[in-house]
Amino acid sequence: MTRSADRNRPVIVGVDGSALADAAVLWAAAEAERRGTSLHVVHAFVHLHAVGGYVAVLDTADPLEIGGEVCERAARTAREAFPALTVTTEVRVGRAAPELIKASREATTLVLGARGHGRVTGLIVGSVSQQVAMHAQCPVVVVRGGAERGRVVVGVDGSPAAAGALRFAVEHAAATGAPVRAVRAEYVELPMGAPPGDWYSDLVDRSERATEAARRAVEEVAADHPAVDIELQVVRRHPEAALVEAADGASLLVVAKRGLGGFAGLMLGSVSQSVLSRAKVTVAVVPGGEEPEHPDDPQAA
Repeated sequence: MTRSADRNRPVIVGVDGSALADAAVLWAAAEAERRGTSLHVVHAFVHLHAVGGYVAVLDTADPLEIGGEVCERAARTAREAFPALTVTTEVRVGRAAPELIKASREATTLVLGARGHGRVTGLIVGSVSQQVAMHAQCPVVVVRGGAERGRVVVGVDGSPAAAGALRFAVEHAAATGAPVRAVRAEYVELPMGAPPGDWYSDLVDRSERATEAARRAVEEVAADHPAVDIELQVVRRHPEAALVEAADGASLLVVAKRGLGGFAGLMLGSVSQSVLSRAKVTVAVVPGGEEPEHPDDPQAA
């Protein structure tokens, strides 16, 4: 399922002691075993004395000790489920999103729960998954629990980035025995106030060419994985709505970090962000091609 170079990189899972983090640990451990690599458990924290002008309730214990306990509990969960798996742990001092983004440089896949909580500050940090998914340098899987068995749904639009997401989806399906539904949303987004003209026909032509490119990509990956049941579904809806609907009951929804937009070939990273917010299933966000450089701290951009 994986390239030999990836076997030297672990699957990394971010944990914070929450229930969804526990689910993320099991998902990440299963992925590491499938890939024949190790699992690295990471907990990041900031020891704050005040947040937004309000004094936070702090644990009296050493934060490093707390983080170590969180990691060790997660590691025990992984080892009990997968006894042969090599599991390591690490506690990082810093905000969760920037630290996990740094960790992604050394990961084959980064896994975390959709929402969690910080034990030190008690803050809800659901935004961490959004930040990490948009800035990480490896595929990011945001676990919501739900169906362990079921089809894998992937968004395709004819772009190289979407082709990478398709490969990720099919490789995962090949390892888990799941069928794949590739969804192509033919959606032409019109700018407000745009006058009528030939440009609209040009956009429709581009959309149709993108559909054909998506069809070819699906045919190529199907030829490489004849044992996987792969279907292409073409719908005329906004990509976000189409993907969320298609993923109902799925075990995994895969999207490219950025793909082709509906108007003039614009890049729409917002589709992956919207899917992360709305989907009720586990979502994988896959980078593709040359990704732009981002600072370690996404909030500083």
